[in-house]
Amino acid sequence: MKQIVLVMSMLILTITLNALDFERESRYQNECDEGNLHSCLLLGAMYHTGDGVSQNFSHARKLYAKACEGDLAEACSHLGFMYESGHAGLSFEKAIDAYEKACGLNDAEGCASLGRFYENGKGVEIDMDEAVAYYNKACENGDGMSCEHLALMYEDINDYMTAVEYYEKACDLHGVDACVTLGVMYYNGSQGTTQDEQKALEFFQKACALGDEKSCQNSTIIKGF
Repeated sequence: MKQIVLVMSMLILTITLNALDFERESRYQNECDEGNLHSCLLLGAMYHTGDGVSQNFSHARKLYAKACEGDLAEACSHLGFMYESGHAGLSFEKAIDAYEKACGLNDAEGCASLGRFYENGKGVEIDMDEAVAYYNKACENGDGMSCEHLALMYEDINDYMTAVEYYEKACDLHGVDACVTLGVMYYNGSQGTTQDEQKALEFFQKACALGDEKSCQNSTIIKGF
């Protein structure tokens, strides 16, 4: 019985060691020490998620902070998430500081996070104007989900023309749901649009190309085959 336990222990140790990536860890560490901030970010992500190393939130936070201090926007967003989630000790104030720096460096994720904070009153007073401003900046920096969220927000206040504009931005950023919504709106002539089968076809075809099978069927119906 002791021999079996020993064999199993060795097997578990072998599996654990094989899961660790010493080469990648060492490379990123050396590059980070030499001032490569992107490598600091990548190494931080390894420790944050336990990818190839033993998970270590404290070490991840320090690496993200180093890269953020060097104005690497993505690292600031990662640092903000650590404070927001409690992985670096729960602090909405520090999360907001990190997200504000990320957003100031035109990081869409940082801007979108600030939008959520202001929309939901997370660590700040609810301020829908601020939320919209941050979501808009995230949208302008390529976050399709923020574009689509803004569209829904404008629909809620019956500003359908602006909603359509944001749905179009989201669709252009490969947001399949936004493309489908626009296809339906133009096919039916919903508020904010006029009935236009050609434009409906255009948006259904975009959604189809993004993998929405129902939109492929709708495109075929509109084309009449």
